Amino acid sequence: MARAASEQRRRILEAAVAVFGQHGRRGATTRLVGRRAGVNSALIYYYFEDKDTLFAEAIRFVLGGVLERMRVARRPFTGARDRLGWLMDQLFGYYSEHPERMRLMAIALSLHPELFGKTLSGFLPGQTLVPIEVLAEGMQRGELRRAHPLPTWWSIMGLCLFSLLLHPALPHFHPRGIPLPPMDLAARREHILDLLMNGLALPAKGDKKK
Repeated sequence: MARAASEQRRRILEAAVAVFGQHGRRGATTRLVGRRAGVNSALIYYYFEDKDTLFAEAIRFVLGGVLERMRVARRPFTGARDRLGWLMDQLFGYYSEHPERMRLMAIALSLHPELFGKTLSGFLPGQTLVPIEVLAEGMQRGELRRAHPLPTWWSIMGLCLFSLLLHPALPHFHPRGIPLPPMDLAARREHILDLLMNGLALPAKGDKKK
């Protein structure tokens, strides 16, 4: 019974992510969420107090998903580029597989920063923050420049998410006098990784400055 309830709640959250990502917080309704989840909208109020609670829980669901992906995929790293590339791959992979989750994050960050901040504050305690640990480990090992790992992670996340959001628009972007090379997601990944390496990575021991 508990397992069925858990799966039902998850189905509602998956539907909420898609509906909020498509219609926004104001345009979404519990009726639309219920229809997408295949449940009576009245059942939503059994699990969630109101629409705002559902919106906040949908954000927590998305954040929890990317952290869980990182927990499962975590491995040893061979250096700064491997470490930073892995962090990028987790974001690119997660949001490429779940574009509706990326849309929800974009809406939450741009239109509801106060709610997002409060949700994040309540979500972080008790979580294993894998990206923070991975960055801190790289700093301790002398692979990365020493800095506070949390804002460093936000900067990496911002570069990756904006790149993913911008990607569908690029084929329609034709600036005059500024030729742009064709750049698929793999090429954009390498471009961002080069930027991160220039800003964060320390020379390997034994390397001499040219």
